[in-house]
Amino acid sequence: MLNNEPRGRILSTLVTLVVIGVLLMTFDVRLDGGGVVGVLRTGTQTLVSPLQKAAAVVVNPVADAVDSLSNMAGLREENAALRNENAELLASIILVQDQLARLELLEQLYDLETAGDELGRTVANVIGRPDAFDAALIINKGTSDGVAIGQPVVDANGYVVGTVKNVTGGSATIVPITANRQALTVMVGNQIGTLLAQPNSHLMRLEVLDARDPVLADDRVLTSAVSANYPAGLPVGIVIEDAAPSIDSLRTFVDPFVDPDTLRLVVVLAWPPDPVSVTEDDTAIPVESTTTTETSTTTTTLGGGG
Repeated sequence: MLNNEPRGRILSTLVTLVVIGVLLMTFDVRLDGGGVVGVLRTGTQTLVSPLQKAAAVVVNPVADAVDSLSNMAGLREENAALRNENAELLASIILVQDQLARLELLEQLYDLETAGDELGRTVANVIGRPDAFDAALIINKGTSDGVAIGQPVVDANGYVVGTVKNVTGGSATIVPITANRQALTVMVGNQIGTLLAQPNSHLMRLEVLDARDPVLADDRVLTSAVSANYPAGLPVGIVIEDAAPSIDSLRTFVDPFVDPDTLRLVVVLAWPPDPVSVTEDDTAIPVESTTTTETSTTTTTLGGGG
Protein backbone atom coordinates (compact mmCIF):
# COMPACT_ATOMS: atom_id res chain seq x y z
CA MET A 1 0.00 0.00 0.00
CA LEU A 2 2.84 2.38 0.83
CA ASN A 3 4.49 1.66 -2.50
CA ASN A 4 1.39 2.37 -4.58
CA GLU A 5 0.59 5.71 -3.00
CA PRO A 6 3.74 7.56 -4.16
CA ARG A 7 3.25 6.33 -7.74
CA GLY A 8 -0.37 7.53 -7.74
CA ARG A 9 0.66 10.91 -6.41
CA ILE A 10 3.38 11.25 -9.07
CA LEU A 11 0.97 10.35 -11.85
CA SER A 12 -1.63 12.73 -10.51
CA THR A 13 0.97 15.49 -10.25
CA LEU A 14 2.14 14.84 -13.85
CA VAL A 15 -1.39 14.93 -15.21
CA THR A 16 -2.05 18.10 -13.28
CA LEU A 17 1.09 19.74 -14.63
CA VAL A 18 0.20 18.75 -18.23
CA VAL A 19 -3.29 20.15 -17.86
CA ILE A 20 -1.96 23.37 -16.34
CA GLY A 21 0.61 23.67 -19.18
CA VAL A 22 -2.06 23.25 -21.82
CA LEU A 23 -4.24 25.82 -20.11
CA LEU A 24 -1.36 28.28 -19.89
CA MET A 25 -0.55 27.79 -23.58
CA THR A 26 -4.18 28.28 -24.54
CA PHE A 27 -4.39 31.38 -22.39
CA ASP A 28 -1.19 32.79 -23.91
CA VAL A 29 -2.37 32.18 -27.46
CA ARG A 30 -5.70 33.87 -26.79
CA LEU A 31 -3.94 36.86 -25.24
CA ASP A 32 -1.93 37.24 -28.51
CA GLY A 33 -5.22 37.48 -30.41
CA GLY A 34 -4.93 34.38 -32.52
CA GLY A 35 -5.62 30.77 -32.45
CA VAL A 36 -3.48 27.85 -33.34
CA VAL A 37 -4.09 28.52 -37.03
CA GLY A 38 -2.95 32.07 -36.56
CA VAL A 39 0.18 30.93 -34.81
CA LEU A 40 0.91 28.53 -37.62
CA ARG A 41 0.17 31.21 -40.19
CA THR A 42 2.48 33.65 -38.43
CA GLY A 43 5.24 31.16 -38.25
CA THR A 44 4.81 30.16 -41.85
CA GLN A 45 4.85 33.79 -42.94
CA THR A 46 8.01 34.36 -40.97
CA LEU A 47 9.70 31.48 -42.70
CA VAL A 48 8.32 32.25 -46.19
CA SER A 49 8.83 36.04 -46.19
CA PRO A 50 12.59 35.93 -46.95
CA LEU A 51 11.89 33.45 -49.70
CA GLN A 52 9.22 35.76 -51.16
CA LYS A 53 11.63 38.69 -51.10
CA ALA A 54 14.32 36.65 -52.84
CA ALA A 55 11.80 35.42 -55.42
CA ALA A 56 10.64 38.99 -56.03
CA VAL A 57 14.21 40.08 -56.70
CA VAL A 58 14.62 37.33 -59.29
CA VAL A 59 11.15 37.09 -60.77
CA ASN A 60 10.19 40.77 -61.11
CA PRO A 61 12.97 41.65 -63.64
CA VAL A 62 12.14 38.53 -65.61
CA ALA A 63 8.47 39.50 -65.65
CA ASP A 64 9.37 43.03 -66.69
CA ALA A 65 11.56 41.67 -69.47
CA VAL A 66 8.74 39.42 -70.68
CA ASP A 67 6.36 42.38 -70.65
CA SER A 68 8.90 44.47 -72.59
CA LEU A 69 9.32 41.75 -75.17
CA SER A 70 5.57 41.50 -75.54
CA ASN A 71 5.33 45.27 -76.00
CA MET A 72 8.18 45.20 -78.56
CA ALA A 73 6.44 42.46 -80.50
CA GLY A 74 3.26 44.51 -80.50
CA LEU A 75 5.15 47.61 -81.67
CA ARG A 76 6.80 45.62 -84.44
CA GLU A 77 3.43 44.38 -85.62
CA GLU A 78 2.08 47.94 -85.58
CA ASN A 79 5.14 49.20 -87.48
CA ALA A 80 4.74 46.44 -90.06
CA ALA A 81 1.07 47.34 -90.46
CA LEU A 82 1.98 51.03 -90.87
CA ARG A 83 4.65 50.16 -93.45
CA ASN A 84 2.14 48.13 -95.43
CA GLU A 85 -0.34 50.97 -95.25
CA ASN A 86 2.31 53.46 -96.40
CA ALA A 87 3.26 51.18 -99.28
CA GLU A 88 -0.38 50.95 -100.35
CA LEU A 89 -0.76 54.73 -100.16
CA LEU A 90 2.44 55.23 -102.16
CA ALA A 91 1.21 52.77 -104.78
CA SER A 92 -2.07 54.66 -104.97
CA ILE A 93 -0.22 57.97 -105.40
CA ILE A 94 1.94 56.50 -108.16
CA LEU A 95 -1.17 55.12 -109.87
CA VAL A 96 -2.85 58.54 -109.73
CA GLN A 97 0.27 60.23 -111.09
CA ASP A 98 0.46 57.70 -113.91
CA GLN A 99 -3.21 58.27 -114.72
CA LEU A 100 -2.64 62.05 -114.75
CA ALA A 101 0.33 61.57 -117.07
CA ARG A 102 -1.80 59.39 -119.35
CA LEU A 103 -4.56 62.01 -119.30
CA GLU A 104 -2.11 64.74 -120.23
CA LEU A 105 -0.69 62.53 -122.96
CA LEU A 106 -4.16 61.83 -124.35
CA GLU A 107 -4.98 65.54 -124.29
CA GLN A 108 -1.79 66.31 -126.20
CA LEU A 109 -2.51 63.47 -128.58
CA TYR A 110 -6.04 64.75 -129.23
CA ASP A 111 -4.85 68.32 -129.83
CA LEU A 112 -2.07 67.20 -132.16
CA GLU A 113 -4.24 64.80 -134.12
CA THR A 114 -6.87 67.51 -134.51
CA ALA A 115 -4.30 69.79 -136.09
CA GLY A 116 -2.29 67.03 -137.75
CA ASP A 117 -3.86 67.18 -141.20
CA GLU A 118 -3.53 70.97 -141.45
CA LEU A 119 0.07 71.11 -140.19
CA GLY A 120 1.36 68.01 -141.97
CA ARG A 121 2.05 66.17 -138.71
CA THR A 122 1.92 62.50 -137.85
CA VAL A 123 1.48 61.75 -134.16
CA ALA A 124 3.12 58.52 -133.00
CA ASN A 125 3.77 56.60 -129.80
CA VAL A 126 7.26 55.50 -128.84
CA ILE A 127 7.05 51.72 -128.54
CA GLY A 128 10.67 50.76 -127.85
CA ARG A 129 14.26 50.61 -129.00
CA PRO A 130 16.03 48.34 -131.48
CA ASP A 131 18.09 46.90 -128.60
CA ALA A 132 19.31 47.79 -125.12
CA PHE A 133 22.50 49.43 -126.46
CA ASP A 134 20.92 51.49 -129.24
CA ALA A 135 19.85 55.09 -128.60
CA ALA A 136 17.39 55.02 -131.51
CA LEU A 137 13.64 54.99 -130.89
CA ILE A 138 10.93 52.94 -132.58
CA ILE A 139 7.51 54.49 -133.21
CA ASN A 140 4.22 52.87 -134.22
CA LYS A 141 3.75 54.79 -137.49
CA GLY A 142 5.29 54.07 -140.89
CA THR A 143 4.90 54.57 -144.63
CA SER A 144 1.19 53.73 -144.46
CA ASP A 145 0.82 56.83 -142.25
CA GLY A 146 2.91 59.10 -144.47
CA VAL A 147 6.20 58.72 -142.58
CA ALA A 148 9.32 58.86 -144.76
CA ILE A 149 13.05 58.60 -144.25
CA GLY A 150 14.70 61.91 -143.40
CA GLN A 151 11.63 63.60 -141.93
CA PRO A 152 12.25 65.64 -138.76
CA VAL A 153 10.72 64.55 -135.45
CA VAL A 154 9.72 66.77 -132.53
CA ASP A 155 8.01 66.17 -129.18
CA ALA A 156 4.58 67.40 -128.10
CA ASN A 157 6.06 70.82 -127.25
CA GLY A 158 7.69 71.23 -130.64
CA TYR A 159 11.24 70.62 -129.37
CA VAL A 160 13.60 68.83 -131.74
CA VAL A 161 13.99 65.07 -131.15
CA GLY A 162 15.75 63.77 -134.27
CA THR A 163 15.08 62.42 -137.76
CA VAL A 164 13.54 59.28 -139.26
CA LYS A 165 16.32 56.83 -140.11
CA ASN A 166 14.45 53.72 -141.25
CA VAL A 167 10.78 53.09 -142.01
CA THR A 168 8.47 50.15 -142.64
CA GLY A 169 4.79 49.97 -143.38
CA GLY A 170 3.75 50.22 -139.74
CA SER A 171 6.80 51.49 -137.83
CA ALA A 172 9.82 53.74 -138.08
CA THR A 173 13.19 54.21 -136.39
CA ILE A 174 14.19 57.64 -135.11
CA VAL A 175 17.78 58.70 -134.42
CA PRO A 176 17.88 61.43 -131.73
CA ILE A 177 20.14 64.44 -132.26
CA THR A 178 22.09 63.39 -129.15
CA ALA A 179 23.10 60.14 -130.93
CA ASN A 180 23.47 61.40 -134.49
CA ARG A 181 27.01 61.69 -135.86
CA GLN A 182 25.96 64.36 -138.31
CA ALA A 183 26.19 67.96 -137.16
CA LEU A 184 23.00 69.98 -136.77
CA THR A 185 23.00 73.52 -138.16
CA VAL A 186 21.55 75.95 -135.62
CA MET A 187 21.11 79.63 -134.79
CA VAL A 188 22.23 81.29 -131.55
CA GLY A 189 21.11 84.88 -131.57
CA ASN A 190 22.10 86.11 -135.02
CA GLN A 191 25.00 83.68 -135.45
CA ILE A 192 25.03 80.34 -137.26
CA GLY A 193 26.72 77.38 -135.63
CA THR A 194 26.73 73.59 -135.52
CA LEU A 195 25.77 71.17 -132.78
CA LEU A 196 27.68 67.92 -132.36
CA ALA A 197 26.71 64.94 -130.19
CA GLN A 198 29.12 63.97 -127.40
CA PRO A 199 29.93 60.32 -126.61
CA ASN A 200 28.45 59.13 -123.30
CA SER A 201 26.87 62.51 -122.61
CA HIS A 202 23.47 64.10 -123.16
CA LEU A 203 25.13 67.49 -123.74
CA MET A 204 26.01 68.68 -127.24
CA ARG A 205 28.99 70.78 -128.30
CA LEU A 206 28.22 74.08 -130.00
CA GLU A 207 30.77 75.46 -132.44
CA VAL A 208 30.39 78.88 -134.06
CA LEU A 209 32.84 79.68 -136.83
CA ASP A 210 33.41 83.28 -137.81
CA ALA A 211 31.96 84.28 -134.44
CA ARG A 212 31.48 87.98 -133.89
CA ASP A 213 29.60 88.09 -130.59
CA PRO A 214 29.88 86.06 -127.36
CA VAL A 215 27.35 83.37 -126.49
CA LEU A 216 25.80 83.58 -123.04
CA ALA A 217 24.36 80.97 -120.69
CA ASP A 218 20.59 80.50 -121.09
CA ASP A 219 20.68 81.57 -124.75
CA ARG A 220 18.17 79.52 -126.75
CA VAL A 221 19.43 77.44 -129.66
CA LEU A 222 17.09 77.07 -132.67
CA THR A 223 17.27 75.24 -135.98
CA SER A 224 18.66 77.36 -138.79
CA ALA A 225 17.05 78.28 -142.10
CA VAL A 226 20.08 76.82 -143.87
CA SER A 227 19.57 73.41 -142.21
CA ALA A 228 19.05 70.60 -144.69
CA ASN A 229 17.14 68.39 -142.25
CA TYR A 230 14.87 70.70 -140.23
CA PRO A 231 12.62 73.68 -140.82
CA ALA A 232 13.84 76.94 -139.29
CA GLY A 233 13.00 78.07 -135.79
CA LEU A 234 12.50 74.77 -133.97
CA PRO A 235 13.78 74.89 -130.35
CA VAL A 236 16.76 72.62 -129.79
CA GLY A 237 18.23 73.46 -126.40
CA ILE A 238 19.82 76.05 -124.15
CA VAL A 239 23.44 77.19 -123.72
CA ILE A 240 24.80 76.17 -120.31
CA GLU A 241 27.92 78.39 -120.09
CA ASP A 242 29.24 81.65 -121.50
CA ALA A 243 31.72 81.59 -124.37
CA ALA A 244 33.59 84.43 -126.06
CA PRO A 245 35.14 84.33 -129.55
CA SER A 246 38.75 83.19 -129.69
CA ILE A 247 40.24 84.71 -132.85
CA ASP A 248 37.23 83.96 -135.09
CA SER A 249 35.41 81.01 -133.43
CA LEU A 250 33.94 79.87 -130.12
CA ARG A 251 32.89 76.66 -128.45
CA THR A 252 30.50 75.89 -125.63
CA PHE A 253 27.94 73.28 -124.62
CA VAL A 254 24.18 73.02 -125.06
CA ASP A 255 21.65 71.10 -122.98
CA PRO A 256 18.93 69.77 -125.34
CA PHE A 257 15.31 70.32 -124.36
CA VAL A 258 14.40 66.69 -125.05
CA ASP A 259 15.52 63.61 -123.16
CA PRO A 260 14.88 60.65 -125.53
CA ASP A 261 14.69 58.20 -122.62
CA THR A 262 11.52 59.84 -121.27
CA LEU A 263 9.65 60.23 -124.57
CA ARG A 264 6.27 58.54 -124.94
CA LEU A 265 4.83 60.64 -127.74
CA VAL A 266 6.46 62.22 -130.80
CA VAL A 267 5.36 64.11 -133.89
CA VAL A 268 6.79 63.44 -137.35
CA LEU A 269 6.77 66.55 -139.53
CA ALA A 270 6.01 66.31 -143.25
CA TRP A 271 9.12 68.29 -144.23
CA PRO A 272 10.21 68.79 -146.89
CA PRO A 273 6.59 68.94 -148.05
CA ASP A 274 5.21 65.93 -149.91
CA PRO A 275 8.37 63.75 -149.90
CA VAL A 276 6.43 60.84 -151.45
CA SER A 277 5.72 62.83 -154.61
CA VAL A 278 9.36 63.80 -154.85
CA THR A 279 10.34 60.13 -154.63
CA GLU A 280 7.85 59.20 -157.34
CA ASP A 281 9.18 61.95 -159.65
CA ASP A 282 12.74 60.79 -159.06
CA THR A 283 11.74 57.23 -159.90
CA ALA A 284 9.93 58.28 -163.06
CA ILE A 285 12.97 59.90 -164.65
CA PRO A 286 14.93 56.68 -165.36
CA VAL A 287 11.83 55.08 -166.89
CA GLU A 288 11.49 57.94 -169.40
CA SER A 289 15.19 57.72 -170.22
CA THR A 290 14.91 53.98 -170.86
CA THR A 291 11.94 54.49 -173.15
CA THR A 292 13.80 57.18 -175.08
CA THR A 293 16.82 54.95 -175.49
CA GLU A 294 14.73 52.08 -176.83
CA THR A 295 13.00 54.37 -179.32
CA SER A 296 16.31 55.77 -180.47
CA THR A 297 17.68 52.28 -180.98
CA THR A 298 14.67 51.25 -182.99
CA THR A 299 14.94 54.32 -185.20
CA THR A 300 18.59 53.64 -185.90
CA THR A 301 17.83 50.07 -186.90
CA LEU A 302 15.16 51.15 -189.28
CA GLY A 303 17.42 53.72 -190.82
CA GLY A 304 20.10 51.13 -191.41
CA GLY A 305 17.68 48.91 -193.14
CA GLY A 306 16.65 51.68 -195.62
